[in-house]
Amino acid sequence: MNQTMRQVRKEFGTASVTGVSPLVLGNCSHLDDLSTGALVRLSQVAKCRLVYGGETLFRQSEQADSVYLLLDGAIRLERSEATGKRSSYAVIAPYASFGDVVLLGEQERRYTAEATLDSVIIEIPLRPLIDTLSRNAPQALAWRGAIMARLHRREPDQVASFGWRILGKLSEIFEAA
Repeated sequence: MNQTMRQVRKEFGTASVTGVSPLVLGNCSHLDDLSTGALVRLSQVAKCRLVYGGETLFRQSEQADSVYLLLDGAIRLERSEATGKRSSYAVIAPYASFGDVVLLGEQERRYTAEATLDSVIIEIPLRPLIDTLSRNAPQALAWRGAIMARLHRREPDQVASFGWRILGKLSEIFEAA
């Protein structure tokens, strides 16, 4: 941890600010096609957080109630297998989303997310995000498609169960539209 980060931590603890710029959200690939109004609504409920290296954001099996976007730093996702073996899923790079498998209907976190470097993240509460995506079917489809592609690459044995769930979610979106 560099001197500036030590000073921030000393003065503010875990820094968190509710409300972020809609421009920041609009720079994230899964949100860049949303209307200005939708970005403003999400920006009002999103939290910008400073997460220190070694800090855990969420643990595997915890209730999933938000989606994250990494602005700066690095986040590692790890999964504990039934055998006790821990496997690293990915190291998330800036402007990527994580914890978003919940958009496919997962109730619990599939992985533990830990900052490997001091990082800045945006946390978007699940309910407002789902409400926004339900009114923006193309973005919902694109984001869920990206999640499916990521799962297909990293967890090919899990794709079939998600495939059926995604079809159900897609039908909900089109029925609502």
